[in-house]
Amino acid sequence: MEELSRVLSKKSNIPQILLGACTAIFLGTYLFFGRDLVLATKALVYSSAIALLVSGLFFRQSMRRNDWLILSATLIFGTMTIVFDNEVFIQWRTSIVNILIAIGLVGMFYLKKSPIKMIFGKTLDIELPEHEWLRTNLWWAAYMLVMAALNAVIILLGLSSEIWMSFKMVINPLLTFVLAILLMVHLVKKGKHYEAIKRSEVEVADDKSHLLAESERDKKS
Repeated sequence: MEELSRVLSKKSNIPQILLGACTAIFLGTYLFFGRDLVLATKALVYSSAIALLVSGLFFRQSMRRNDWLILSATLIFGTMTIVFDNEVFIQWRTSIVNILIAIGLVGMFYLKKSPIKMIFGKTLDIELPEHEWLRTNLWWAAYMLVMAALNAVIILLGLSSEIWMSFKMVINPLLTFVLAILLMVHLVKKGKHYEAIKRSEVEVADDKSHLLAESERDKKS
């Protein structure tokens, strides 16, 4: 069992998989058990607690900061939803998590760190100046703030839980996917642009070296 756990831990991020399973349980409970958001939140909180326990006991794989943030917010706002029997708490969780992620991205911008570079740099096999990578922090932070604002509008207008679930489970992931694709296309184009500039600079340097060599030969002759 321990050997299997070590193998699985090396090949995949088990905590993220477990948290994804918790989201699936949350959605399934909502869809198939009366569209009761409080009941679905109970399933989410219990499954998240189990996911944390399983991850720590069997896989010994520390969770990333984002995973801790999401799990902590889930347990805090989920527990408040259960205790007060009010779905609004779990709904606000989305806005607060997005705002915290946006703040983190802006902070990383000033610390000269780019999570986008860590994710896409090796995957896309492109080289960009550091300022280009850092700029993506601000774009993604702006997107997170927009999503937080949209979520807040849905809550403040008192729209139904069905509309909120559609936003959270369909619209939000779809927009995130589209943004990720557009970002990858942009980064690839930028990579080709800077590669062309670098190649041009090398060619100019070679031409100068060639002309200098010819000039030296002419002087000697």
